[in-house]
Amino acid sequence: MKTLSLSVTAALLLTTCGDSRRPGDSDGDLPGIGDVPVDDDDDDDDDDDEGSDEGEYLDLGDVEDDTGSAQPDDPDADDDCEEGELPDPNALLTGTVFAPNMEIPISGALVYVTDEPVEPIPDGVYCAECVDVTCKHHVLTEYDGTFELPAGSGDNQQLVVQKGEFLHVVDIDIEPGSQVIDPEDSNLPGEWNPDEGQWIPRIAVYETSPDEVFNVLAKFGLGDVDAGGSLVPGSERFALINAESDQGASMDDLDEMNKYHIMFVPCAATKQWPGAPMVPEARADNIRAYVEAGGKWYATDHSNEYLKEPFPAYQDFHNPGMPDLQPPFDSQAEVIDEHLLGWLEALPNELKDIGGGNPTLFDLPMINTMLNYSGIDEIHDIWVEDDEGMPVNVGHHTWVEGPCASCSPSDSIRPMAVSGQYGCGRMMYSTFENSSEAHDGLNPQELVLLYMILEISVCHDEPPPPPPPPPQ
Repeated sequence: MKTLSLSVTAALLLTTCGDSRRPGDSDGDLPGIGDVPVDDDDDDDDDDDEGSDEGEYLDLGDVEDDTGSAQPDDPDADDDCEEGELPDPNALLTGTVFAPNMEIPISGALVYVTDEPVEPIPDGVYCAECVDVTCKHHVLTEYDGTFELPAGSGDNQQLVVQKGEFLHVVDIDIEPGSQVIDPEDSNLPGEWNPDEGQWIPRIAVYETSPDEVFNVLAKFGLGDVDAGGSLVPGSERFALINAESDQGASMDDLDEMNKYHIMFVPCAATKQWPGAPMVPEARADNIRAYVEAGGKWYATDHSNEYLKEPFPAYQDFHNPGMPDLQPPFDSQAEVIDEHLLGWLEALPNELKDIGGGNPTLFDLPMINTMLNYSGIDEIHDIWVEDDEGMPVNVGHHTWVEGPCASCSPSDSIRPMAVSGQYGCGRMMYSTFENSSEAHDGLNPQELVLLYMILEISVCHDEPPPPPPPPPQ
């Protein structure tokens, strides 16, 4: 494991669902980053289609305002600690958490110091509760990725940085006073290397074109990128599944699926598979079992049947008999999740405008989403009971919404990027595709994808409620 004199990077076991704090929150019961909350039975809001915006977040804490949004805690909230368990801070660690590419700032990453062993990320799908940091100095990074972490001085400590299954741990000796952490010691790691204190999600991506998600992941730092913006073959730190030869077989083997924390089924992957757009019943059963166990499931536009068939109660697609829409359409969409919006607004200008004729982020909250091939008519509340018999809405949360020019009516505002919870895992879907053509940088809809993947991968503070009954 890497050892440094003045810095450390690592992270809590926030793997499965939602670190309940928001950027800038610090010591105490940490309110949440997750997107699936417990319903507040006193909440009379009519925003039923935004179930995960309401109630108490299932993460590190339960402090919230009257809207149900997690809020920073009372700085004296560490009263569960016995006297002397939480050392008085006489040092301040400052820095920025970046993506593995050392360019994209990461908001809502957990940063803390400990002198105890850090639990590693399990190698395969799992359901993890959040680490108890009640008696540890800790903070979440701001929208721009920065952090200021109070700490007690002393040798032989560890700085932990984590976002979902990205975990970076570095040994540190902390001196009194202010210390700046080297960004390479506080970034999200780009490889699975436990000996160096680095873990990343195990990811499987169907290799297809268009919607070359593997290029997006490479640009995030999980592979090398050539001068044209494409993944350099063989450099990827994730599994590529050839969609043409696989024909969905990997989804017919649950043991194979369970090797991965995240599975991507992008747009064109499924179009030529036998029986498309139908999904074999046994395959749909495997997808539900995978997500229930803690897997993260991603599908886009033309692969809508891989959300529709396993999870039919969560949404209604436009023209459900054949939801693949023609012609594809661009949409002037709106980012409606306040934390996604805060992160996009905080990005440096060189990431807001990558040139090459791509859309920019200079008109937020509006973004231009390109090449949408499906429409969502409606998303639904999905109510289940937790282990105390309290109702929990695990239905979709909407991140981005906008009009669908190929739908009727064409001016109706519809969800365009959504995520929901099923058991311990989550699934997400976008009506638009990503990286249809190789290009430098990441355009707005690709940044939205990356943010959503990170957010649906954070942990549960309490055991998640059981999934709703499977479709009959």
